[in-house]
Amino acid sequence: MDGPVRAHVAPAPPARAEDRPGLPSESRRILAALDTARVQRFHLRTIVVAGMGFFTDAYDLFVISLVIPILVALAPGGAVGKLEIGLLGSTALMGAAVGQVFFGWLGDRLGRRKVYGVTLGLMAVGAVGSALSGPFAGLSTISVLILWRFLLGIGVGGDYPLSATIMSEYSNVQSRGRLVATVFAMQGFGLLAGAGASLAVVYTIPNLDIAWRLILGLGALPALVTVYFRIRMPETPRFDLARGRVGDAARTVGSITGTSVAAAGGSRGLGVPMRQLFRSYGLLVFGTAATWFLLDIAFYSTSIFNPLILKQIGFASATSYPALQQVRLLAAGNVLIALLASVPGYWAAVALIDRVGRRPLQYIGFGVMAAAFLFLSLGWNELTGVLPAFLAVYGLTFFFANFGPNTTTFVYPSEVFPTSFRTTGHGIAAASGKIGAVIAVFVFAGLTATYGLPWFFGLLAAVSLVGCLLTLALLPETSQRSLEDVSGEDELAVLVRRFSTYLRSLSLTAQRAALALKELLADPSVDREGKVNRIRAIEHEADEEVHRVFVELNNRRLAPEVRAEVGRLASALDDIIDGIESVAARVRTYRLEHTRPEVVRFAEIVVESVDRVSDGILGLDELYRGAPANLQRAIVEVNRLENEADDLLRDLLEKLFSEKDPIEILKWKDFYERLELITDRCEDVTDVFQDLEVRYAPGA
Repeated sequence: MDGPVRAHVAPAPPARAEDRPGLPSESRRILAALDTARVQRFHLRTIVVAGMGFFTDAYDLFVISLVIPILVALAPGGAVGKLEIGLLGSTALMGAAVGQVFFGWLGDRLGRRKVYGVTLGLMAVGAVGSALSGPFAGLSTISVLILWRFLLGIGVGGDYPLSATIMSEYSNVQSRGRLVATVFAMQGFGLLAGAGASLAVVYTIPNLDIAWRLILGLGALPALVTVYFRIRMPETPRFDLARGRVGDAARTVGSITGTSVAAAGGSRGLGVPMRQLFRSYGLLVFGTAATWFLLDIAFYSTSIFNPLILKQIGFASATSYPALQQVRLLAAGNVLIALLASVPGYWAAVALIDRVGRRPLQYIGFGVMAAAFLFLSLGWNELTGVLPAFLAVYGLTFFFANFGPNTTTFVYPSEVFPTSFRTTGHGIAAASGKIGAVIAVFVFAGLTATYGLPWFFGLLAAVSLVGCLLTLALLPETSQRSLEDVSGEDELAVLVRRFSTYLRSLSLTAQRAALALKELLADPSVDREGKVNRIRAIEHEADEEVHRVFVELNNRRLAPEVRAEVGRLASALDDIIDGIESVAARVRTYRLEHTRPEVVRFAEIVVESVDRVSDGILGLDELYRGAPANLQRAIVEVNRLENEADDLLRDLLEKLFSEKDPIEILKWKDFYERLELITDRCEDVTDVFQDLEVRYAPGA
């Protein structure tokens, strides 16, 4: 094949410098220090400071599951209706949805640090207000409690995008999933603490009116203890870089890693234009939001109403036990499930998330949840007759929710969005989850009363299955990739990390083709047909490799610059191999039985040029790390060899036209020019190298 395989990608319009999503070299050095740093004391302290928010979140959100039966038991003559039960279970979730969107937006506008302490303050105030709820201005105690729970929920919601993003932006690449998941896993301890505290309170304080107030009020303690440490945290280096504060980012990274990172001063802020956000990230917004929405429908249905589910299967029958004893048994059931299923699920996710990856954990978790809920639905009659068997299958839904989507839906939005949209995107996804939770809480009582728990478990099985399918269809794997690579903010990172394997493979194919051509031209009389066919087969392999590159380009969410430059490199490498195949084809066409010494030298120049091009492909990774020397050396060497090929062609043509046979003149002229054209095509590759070097070399 004489012509190159052309890209099936629409050409990208030239981008203005301020629109390019690339990183200046200073920023890249700062981020490289952050991404490669080992886990240090600062990271562990951040886990505790951020994680205590989730400890408090889980405590505050889920202790209502035991408070509701207490309030129902205290109300005379069934005064607590289904609407009030639904509002008690869902109002904090409604507030959380508001807080997630609002504080997510503030986190991207004002900075993560400036609003981080406010969320815990709201949680503390909401918890104390909930404990002190009483009749006020014509409102009943339950109505006042509902209002305080809404305020508490706003603080809970704000903690999600800020804690996830702060931990993610401070983490190294290797351990980021584990560190962010550890923050979220503190929710498991909050669940356990809530269940344990509730159990302790109802066993030590027989007065249920005091008991429910104390249970809710205890949620203020961890929030108050942690507020001071939050307001002293530094701003994340990535947010500082996004705002052009390179010096601040360098100082923070230096204090975290102990590594001195030089920074000359400020630079333009890194940001993704709003018009590009929804074009490039729309599917990710939908994917992260939809999967979290579906997860929370299933997770909160069972978590909030776990005591009522246990009561319905006979764990604490109203006909067998008085009210106080029922509450105590239900509290014990909460502790049992938290201890044996929920908490182990969180920590299994922490252990595996960086090794297995986010995507597998999420679809496996959803898949097992779907199977377990379906089993509970179809085997209801048999399982309820054997309580341990029911609890074992029911516990699987908690374990695999926390092992998979309950953890990964929290981690994903902290990684896939650009810095300027990260807390906003996380807030949107988290709020979608809480909307799902609100829907679940409101419909639970009505659906179970109308159709029964088996039907409801079947519905949750369908919800979990859809979550599994959406994960497979919409969400990428983010493990072991920098945030700038995952989000597409740094085009060189995307080029190097996502396409270096393809480009390296193409350059190795070009080297094989060049060596095969040298062997052919050394003695075309020996197995000419076999050698020519071998080069043709190599050229076909290259066509398939280039096709894979362009399929990948079309299937990925990429900046126009990345699309254009990867396409140029792949096409230029393919052009080299096409040129080699074209020369081999002329050996067959002209039936060459002998060669000339000058042709052998041309073949050597081709092999050297292709080798230097391959060195340049490897040099792109070093350029990303701020070391362009090998890339520069490859560019210089290819240019030198191309000049040598030009001089050789000029000399050969002068000698050639002194010959008498016009057929020989035309044949060899064509042959020499095609050999020299291969070195021109090698130089085309280095033209792309030079563009990348000018943009990304240190000091650029």
